[in-house]
Amino acid sequence: MTRNIVIGHAPGGVMDTQRNSATEPVILLGISDAAARADVVREIENRYAGDYRVVSAETTDAAASALHDIDAAGSTVALLLSDEVAPTAAGRPSLFAIARQLFPEVRRCLLIEWGSWDEPALADAVYRLMSAIEIHYYVVRPLRSPDEAFHRRITEFLLEWQRAGVVASTTASVTVIGRTADPRTHQVIAQLARFGIGHAVEEPGPSSPDPESVVVRLVDGRDVVDPTDTELARAFAFSTDVPSEEVDVAIIGAGPAGLAAAVYAASEGLRTLVVERGPVGGQAGSSSLIRNYLGFERGISGSDLAQRSYQQAWVFGARFALTREAVGLEMVPHGFRIAIAPDDAVLARSVVLATGVTYRRIDLGPLSPYVGTAVFYGAAAVEARAQAGRIVHVVGGGNSAGQAALHLGRYADAVTLIIRGRELADSMSAYLVRQLEEAGVAIRTQARVVGGAISADRADRLDHIVLRDVATGSEERVRSDALFITIGASPHTAWLPDAVLRDRWGFVITGDEVLTEGGRRAWPLERPPRQGETSVPGLFAVGDARRGSVKRVASAVGEGSVVVSAVHAVLAEVSSAR
Repeated sequence: MTRNIVIGHAPGGVMDTQRNSATEPVILLGISDAAARADVVREIENRYAGDYRVVSAETTDAAASALHDIDAAGSTVALLLSDEVAPTAAGRPSLFAIARQLFPEVRRCLLIEWGSWDEPALADAVYRLMSAIEIHYYVVRPLRSPDEAFHRRITEFLLEWQRAGVVASTTASVTVIGRTADPRTHQVIAQLARFGIGHAVEEPGPSSPDPESVVVRLVDGRDVVDPTDTELARAFAFSTDVPSEEVDVAIIGAGPAGLAAAVYAASEGLRTLVVERGPVGGQAGSSSLIRNYLGFERGISGSDLAQRSYQQAWVFGARFALTREAVGLEMVPHGFRIAIAPDDAVLARSVVLATGVTYRRIDLGPLSPYVGTAVFYGAAAVEARAQAGRIVHVVGGGNSAGQAALHLGRYADAVTLIIRGRELADSMSAYLVRQLEEAGVAIRTQARVVGGAISADRADRLDHIVLRDVATGSEERVRSDALFITIGASPHTAWLPDAVLRDRWGFVITGDEVLTEGGRRAWPLERPPRQGETSVPGLFAVGDARRGSVKRVASAVGEGSVVVSAVHAVLAEVSSAR
């Protein structure tokens, strides 16, 4: 049972669907149009008042005051829905900007009328607000009751908010007990996040099962002490087993390219096995938001895209051996034998290498011992949230670095992006450059990190970093609490046999380039290599580990999809040779 009361001191008043708990997450409606507000309040209360406090403000100025009241009361806002295109009070930040500052994870939506997207002024406003990261997207005013199209959008936003971890401490059924100064604690937390497992984090206490080790307390109360990645996967029912029978195609790697290959191979009836040394997603899986992937108008997180793709491949029949690393490849009659650590192997009639790349390790000097506590490769969402109120630096000039800086900017007091080049636009998508400018991310050009020191008070925070100007050689000491490195690409190909032709950086050479680079001696068959085929017939390479690939998620997905037709052709050859 709910009751409506007026709260706050803002002009116009605020209606609050107040329930017993003042700490319940809030859905705040700051809608100045009375008719639109009535429609939205009806829909929201009918569907969500059982789980959220529904607060409705008669003016956007009142909604701005309500945001501060909610923050002062120690509650949180899950969703803000408003029709404010520009601030109504002089000198006041936008309602969306206030919400973002007070509640970094709140989903922020602009309410519009049906058909108004055709108005140039509104279209410009949506573009401006999204570029400034003030809103996540727009929502069309409900046209009927119930309006399921409206509710679909609302529930998507609420799910995103929940996945962001805001409610982890009160609703998580899994608890990580470990010291924040221990890199292994951060590794376990990151793995759980990549697996999509909500969790809370606690420092060890006197009653901890093992104060010196990381402990994961499961939903059934069992404690797993210092778990390996495979033990974590098994604890949450992810498949880690290697089949004993031969498969038609073994896909090594479960990033975008590998997952796309798995979807198409399995959907076309091939016995498909995916071997992945970690959770699904690859490097893209740690991206906080992929804005320019086709079909997701608001963008999608790398983790969400990976989980959807994994489920899609799974329902077509693909099998997965997660947290299992391929460590050897042997050519055998009519196929391959793949060695999988620690002591398994699988026979495959064909193999697709989708091993991807990792961020290149750089010489950090005195900061090297603190990788995993105050220095990070990549920028996982769980690490970003820990930077609230801090000063952080990001090294890198590509899209991954830009997304990392934007995501960190939701929490940190200040974010600086460090690049070695003169212009950020030389290596980053234009939309990201604009968003960095709008978000106030500082850009330090022609510089690299050459040193630094850890804080004297906490082992999970830096004191400063040292930057060297690449043009003049001069060095500068800069205050910094954390350093995130998203630079370069090192392919996972060192485990392959010498017969697989690679360039000097380790990227696999495929297709016609096998003949142009290695000559006829590099290719044993009369027919030329097929698209994506390496110097070993029946062995293909796709995605970031392939030389000449475009380092974009959509490109990797395309390569993984297309290679399956070449796999079919090779399998037909193998069958005829038997």
